[in-house]
Amino acid sequence: MLAVNDRDGAILVIAGAGSGKTRVLTARICALVDSGVYPYHILAITFTNKAANEMKDRILSALGGDGAGVWTSTFHSMCARMLRQDADRLGYTKDFTIYTDLESERVVKRVTENIREADPKRRASYLNHISRAKTAALSPAEYFEEIKEFTEDAKAVTLVYSAYEKELKESNAMDFDDLLLKTVQLFETCPDVLERWQNRFRYINVDEFQDTNRLQLKLVKMLSAKWGNVFVVGDEDQSIYSWRGAEIRNILDFPAEFPGAKVYKLEQNYRSTKNILDAANNVIKHNSARNAKTLWSALGRGSEVRYCEMRSDREEADNVMRSVAALVAEGENYRDMAVLVRANSLTRLFEEAFTLHGIPYKVFGGFRFFERKEIKDTLGYVRLAINPSDNDAFLRIVNYPRRGIGASAVAEVAMMAARHGTSYLEVLKTPGLLTPASEKKFAKFLTVADNIAAALGEMSPEDFMQFVIKESGLENTLKMSDDPEDRNRYENIEGLVDAVNNFIEDNPEATVSDFMQSVALVSDTDEMDDKNYVTIATVHAVKGLEFDNVFIVGLEEGIFPTANAVSSGDVEEERRLMYVAVTRAKRRLTVSWTRSRFRFGRTENNPKSRFIYEMQGDKPPVRTFAPVQAAAQKSAAKPAFSGSRNPLASFVSVPQRRAGAPALSEFKPGVKVRHTRFGNGVVRDIAGEGDGMTASIEFDGLGIKRFALAIAVNSLSIVKE
Repeated sequence: MLAVNDRDGAILVIAGAGSGKTRVLTARICALVDSGVYPYHILAITFTNKAANEMKDRILSALGGDGAGVWTSTFHSMCARMLRQDADRLGYTKDFTIYTDLESERVVKRVTENIREADPKRRASYLNHISRAKTAALSPAEYFEEIKEFTEDAKAVTLVYSAYEKELKESNAMDFDDLLLKTVQLFETCPDVLERWQNRFRYINVDEFQDTNRLQLKLVKMLSAKWGNVFVVGDEDQSIYSWRGAEIRNILDFPAEFPGAKVYKLEQNYRSTKNILDAANNVIKHNSARNAKTLWSALGRGSEVRYCEMRSDREEADNVMRSVAALVAEGENYRDMAVLVRANSLTRLFEEAFTLHGIPYKVFGGFRFFERKEIKDTLGYVRLAINPSDNDAFLRIVNYPRRGIGASAVAEVAMMAARHGTSYLEVLKTPGLLTPASEKKFAKFLTVADNIAAALGEMSPEDFMQFVIKESGLENTLKMSDDPEDRNRYENIEGLVDAVNNFIEDNPEATVSDFMQSVALVSDTDEMDDKNYVTIATVHAVKGLEFDNVFIVGLEEGIFPTANAVSSGDVEEERRLMYVAVTRAKRRLTVSWTRSRFRFGRTENNPKSRFIYEMQGDKPPVRTFAPVQAAAQKSAAKPAFSGSRNPLASFVSVPQRRAGAPALSEFKPGVKVRHTRFGNGVVRDIAGEGDGMTASIEFDGLGIKRFALAIAVNSLSIVKE
């Protein structure tokens, strides 16, 4: 390919979905090395740790030992490493803490309590404002001038932003946005530092360029200014992160930002069949902010896209569950399937249906392992040992496990820290600042904190983490508890030791600080693996991934596209998100919508999404397929579709029945049953016939649950009187 071998200058590769962006970047880097470029002078940047690790593996596989010299990382990891070397030039120590979104939220919560004009209920809004301001490189005062004319609580926003910045600086901490902003500030105020990195990185390669924000573009321009060699790959049709600062103009205006830039296009898709690509192309062509291109595939037409209209959201979840079970019965793997939603609030019914019928699944786009309270509590001790100025870590762990330290004693520490311009921990270490009674209350905690800090440099990372769990009192508190949830929390903490072990196996020279940095920068997709489960995820969470079988659900106006997009009339980013969702599918794609949906305490009857019409070429739906179970249920409405054969008929196959499983005819109202997970129950109602039979079963203490018997029968047995 010409782009790969075009060595010098600014180059933009517009790479459509599934066209092999990572492959192109890897080939480009190998071509540079083959042409005589020293790997040490090559930088490769992408957006997720998962993508960075994949690229790193491919480079090492292609180049062997030489590939280790290429610096491959995310933007945030790159900036963190740069700042570790020169943070003192900005008034921080090199052991600064990186605050995740949860720590940032805690800080905002605390500072709003002391600002009369601020509303504690608007924490999320304040955090959004702070992030926007930092992405625009605006100080609190500068940001106030930007928003005062159209933001009602502009004064409160500015006061919260100022107090937030003050606390972070006093805690020797930076948030995610700071990693980018402070690096730009470092380069601007310390030209020698910038020149050092410019000389290091003479060839800069950036993946997913459509997702860059203003600061990331500035970093690329600053680093490439000396040598002018910048190679970026991206697709404006997949720009879906404007809500977190991404600027689609960065890729659209690349030739203007880098005069003389060469532009190449990749339009062959190696992932999806032609029917799927036709649907994707039909949708995205309605956007105006894009470079004209049409994806094509040599993989054949493949299965038709399935369009399913459901009567209710529960029926929609049941239909997906049956389809998944049928695909598995035909030899497919759970790991090759994904249920994609526009919002997390839509996942519950799918989780319930999968749980009831024994289908393994995992939800992405929500709560993650490192966000669990017990994990945050454990890492709080580590954070304070690494960075004694980390006041947020101090507040998290000072009375957990409980040590009889009340709010008034903590308030006394905060007051003395403010009066003497020092950290909370330093107040405890300075004799005479606290009353004798308070010193006594904090004595045990101070001993624990000192012991952990002393062990930091004396033990291996694995041993140190085990020491923290014991010394902090967490092991004794959780292990000895009568609460089963506490024992589960302890098992999670033990999993943290495993995480350290795995990290050190991959990075033998790494320190505890390195591990903490990797934890702070972890993303949702980093926790995806190859285990055999169905992925339930937001579309944002699966960008860059692919699955043989994809179900896009909840396709109604007001949901996908969102109500805000519909009311504003600006649906281009929503359309790009739909394009991303469609192009995750390799072999089979099913899209569904409902006539009624219960959301937020009320029943909604939203019209079918405009994207359905667009997928079908701007025409009214050619066919509307009924739910899988409807064809077999006497009580269901007659399925509506054109043609002599339901295209979903192949999904009616059911899992192989285990030996000894009861016949479906044995399930009748009043029959007692036992479920492997839910225990004893009584059949209350039967509907449908054959493989379409459903049973409502009332379980002791759990209420009534509804099953598709052909699928659930392997988990049920009849209790003989």
